Amino acid sequence: MSAPILELEGLGVRYGGKRRLWHKEPPFDAAIDVDLAIEPGEALAIVGESGAGKSTMARCVAGLQRPTSGSIRFQGRPLDLRARADRRAIQMVFQDPYSSLNPRMKIGAALSELLLVNGVVPNRAAALERCAELLEMVGMPVAALERRPSAFSGGQRQRIGIARALAVEPTLLVADEPVSALDVSIQASILLLLRRLQRELGLTLLFISHDLAVVHQLCDRVAVMCDGRVIEQGSVAEVFSAPQQEFTQQLLAAATELPPLEVPAEVR
Repeated sequence: MSAPILELEGLGVRYGGKRRLWHKEPPFDAAIDVDLAIEPGEALAIVGESGAGKSTMARCVAGLQRPTSGSIRFQGRPLDLRARADRRAIQMVFQDPYSSLNPRMKIGAALSELLLVNGVVPNRAAALERCAELLEMVGMPVAALERRPSAFSGGQRQRIGIARALAVEPTLLVADEPVSALDVSIQASILLLLRRLQRELGLTLLFISHDLAVVHQLCDRVAVMCDGRVIEQGSVAEVFSAPQQEFTQQLLAAATELPPLEVPAEVR
């Protein structure tokens, strides 16, 4: 078995506890003593109800939230102080495609700036060429480079958000509820896109969701969070067929039925 690409050991995040002018905020533990490991090329889901701590974990992994206890190791190295290579290697797809893109910038300008700032390409001409490749990769026309986010639907914006995350050639993709804000008719196409890209590019995927039916479509393993703790984890087949915790049983009972995703044979 290969070494984990990502390891969370005893990770905790506490909010509040700060003294204000007239009172002290009560502390709130969003994550408590979380242990998780992801193998290279694996798709691991973190599931649970709203407020369970799922997005907090995702933000810690992506470097957007500093944990208050525990450690994160990426490719065997601690992520206390992230080098540029680490920031490039871990990218995030956000939940809301309507607020995650700069409404004032054309898509081509936003992607080009990202490529140039991170040194992925040597000049603006190469950046535009790479932008066109990225849009083609996520099923968007090259003409989208000259348009602003307001010209696109939610599903199209999420495809652009995925292209942006892939622009700096990450190793680990953190997807925080990437289909929950989309119509059910659009969700399957985004899930299929994520699965295809994961397999074609050899990505490791950390997928955050409250919907076990969606997880069943996409992931290899699943960790169930409740009140900031991981209460159960295992392969999707094991957890779905024989859940050990009552909370997991309740999540499964509430899951909707989705038809299996049909992935082209060449990327299976």
